[in-house]
Amino acid sequence: MQAHSYYINTVERQLRQQYPGSEGSVWQVTDGNRIAGIHSAEDSWLLQTPNCWGDPQCNDSGALQHYADTIEADIASARHWVDITTLVTYPDGIFQQAIVSGLRQAYAQSPTIRVRILGGTPPVMGNIDTSYTETAKAYMRRLKQDLGAMADNLNLSVAGVETSWLYSWNHSKIIAVDGRSSIVGGHNMWESAYGQVDSPINDLTMRLKGPAAVSAHQFADLLWQFTCRWKDGVVNKTLYVDLEQTNAAQGVCPTTFTAPEVAVSGNVRVLSLGGLGFGMQTPGGDEGGLPAADDSEASCSRLFKDYVNNDSEYTMANPEEEGLRTLIASAQHSVFISQQDLIAPCVGPLANSYYDARLFDVLAAKLIEGVKVQIVVSSPGAKQSLLAPYSNMKKMTEITDVLQRKIAELADVSAAEAQQTMCDSLQLAPIRNADGVATWSNGYAIGNHAKTIAVDNAAFYIGSKNLYPATLQDFGYIVEDAAAAEQYQYYYQQPMWQNSKSAATVDYQTGRCL
Repeated sequence: MQAHSYYINTVERQLRQQYPGSEGSVWQVTDGNRIAGIHSAEDSWLLQTPNCWGDPQCNDSGALQHYADTIEADIASARHWVDITTLVTYPDGIFQQAIVSGLRQAYAQSPTIRVRILGGTPPVMGNIDTSYTETAKAYMRRLKQDLGAMADNLNLSVAGVETSWLYSWNHSKIIAVDGRSSIVGGHNMWESAYGQVDSPINDLTMRLKGPAAVSAHQFADLLWQFTCRWKDGVVNKTLYVDLEQTNAAQGVCPTTFTAPEVAVSGNVRVLSLGGLGFGMQTPGGDEGGLPAADDSEASCSRLFKDYVNNDSEYTMANPEEEGLRTLIASAQHSVFISQQDLIAPCVGPLANSYYDARLFDVLAAKLIEGVKVQIVVSSPGAKQSLLAPYSNMKKMTEITDVLQRKIAELADVSAAEAQQTMCDSLQLAPIRNADGVATWSNGYAIGNHAKTIAVDNAAFYIGSKNLYPATLQDFGYIVEDAAAAEQYQYYYQQPMWQNSKSAATVDYQTGRCL
């Protein structure tokens, strides 16, 4: 155990106490990792787009191309196994080009490589083919056309998966290669979201090398075990699993990652942290979960069950939620959160949790302690189109209203005293890429799709897990490393806050308080 890994060790203890059965599959700690990109620049592992901080025009910074080059280079290096998980629609544009080029190069060196591509399919999204939806069959056809003659000889499986009809599907974003390298974070593989478009979305992903990459493959194994279990039958194919394979796959459903162990010279401890949403088998069983959060305000409606806050079986399947809350609770000086939202859309019975009550309890406790909390979220109403919203809130005070009430309850103080406690330590702002620029040229508010947390400028999480209630399959990394944390702060957190702070609704440094 590394003596300096206070934050990961704290989270690990809580997970091991509450979720021992899912260690090694849904979550696990590995040592000997290296946080590194494919180029010499020290922040090349930190894959953020559009990365145009301070530029009102948000001109092309080369960030998306660097991200695509990273994908291509990692896949091209494959000799045994490639895993890709994403949210449907399937990869397109610059992402598809990177995948195809990488696979061609990998196949040329090792024709026996296995490739698994799994897309999470929200209702309808994976059942029909339109300009906004795509079936696994259609993507396989498109992918084979792009790959050319070698496609039929490549051992390739593509699946669209919904684990619980209307409620749950894959939301993780993973590119893992040979148990040696992995790219994990918040980016969907859609050029229309991140390219040179009228309203690009801010997002964050990371790359590492080492045994944590095996953890990513093993999380993908869980998704593929569900896929292979539910792939047969008309009902299953219609509602849950759409599986396509090339002839080279020989009809064998690929449930388990295998590759020779690869030695990587690194010294970073990483906690891989996932969640299974609904519908999947929970390793270790689903008994012994957390008690109900006991916050009636957190439920959208009394007519439907609030699973996130009040269902113990759900908490057992989703250790990442408790893991991230524990990471925040471990902070002694500062918490940084960059997310789309902390508030969820209320669409009962499909989404009946307004916010994560336990998360707000932890944030309120930190503010009471005087820990400085900095939060940047999407501008309310942010979107790319009517079909692509990137904000749930109507106004920023939805966050502060909950925080203030929680502080009043926990500290047993008046509403006015609770507000002062909150404003003494909180910074809350909608995201801005350039100071004073609230919208893109098309009038759309600016969106943030990152899912990241940092504590005490010492440890951070980057992954696919939203902090607002979302009952999906997700995956990410908690990293504790002084050099990486410094780069994260310098290249990501600081420019984000520097450009967003003038729009802050609460800022203890300037005295702005609602």
